[in-house]
Amino acid sequence: MLLLDGLINFSRSYLPDKRGGLMDAPLVLSTVVDPNEVDKEAHRIDLVAAYPYAFYEATTRYAHPREVEKLVDRVGTRIGSPGQYEGLGFSHAVTGISEAPLRSAYGDGSMEEKLAAQLRLGAKIRAVDVDDVVRKIVVHHLLPDMIGNLGQFSKQKFRCAKCNNTFRRVPLTGKCPECGGDLTLTVHEASVRKYLELSKRISQQYDVSNYLRQRIGLLEEAMESLFTSDKQKDMKLDDYF
Repeated sequence: MLLLDGLINFSRSYLPDKRGGLMDAPLVLSTVVDPNEVDKEAHRIDLVAAYPYAFYEATTRYAHPREVEKLVDRVGTRIGSPGQYEGLGFSHAVTGISEAPLRSAYGDGSMEEKLAAQLRLGAKIRAVDVDDVVRKIVVHHLLPDMIGNLGQFSKQKFRCAKCNNTFRRVPLTGKCPECGGDLTLTVHEASVRKYLELSKRISQQYDVSNYLRQRIGLLEEAMESLFTSDKQKDMKLDDYF
């Protein structure tokens, strides 16, 4: 079935023309699987039906993985022997391979709900530094997302709401030259700001560095400078004093 899927359903006309379009595409079909040619991460899969007591004992003193790797049989220890294809153990049996969840929990709930659940779980695990988790989420996920969208907003294209044609610049008529439809943005202000309040809140609730809080503040100032119009800004008389 796997072979037929590659032969029948594959076509180069389906592949995206953007970078990464060839990733995971079945361009090469191997008739023999050589475990030695598989990604090295797969060699670390353990094959035991149960973990020995010495393994659990080592975890209580935070032993280095190299110290306990000899206690657990792994794929890498069987490379080059008949055992690389057979006798692979597992710790939890299932009655059917199709009984897994049909939908990932990642698709349920908002980003804030999933983040709150992650932090609640981290607070219950003694080995997890929740403050460091927050720092990594902000630095590696929230900030790059907002900075990237902020950059895309300033160089975005404009789309016709009627015929979906895109334009690099707004035509002089202000309408689509093809059909006369209204033009709309392809990157909206809401997508740029979507993680700002979340980042500000968790950076104040948890112990992160002042430098990180300042980065968030500077990004907020950049957004305000871009989205706030001085001509339409409501002013009071005492604002000039």
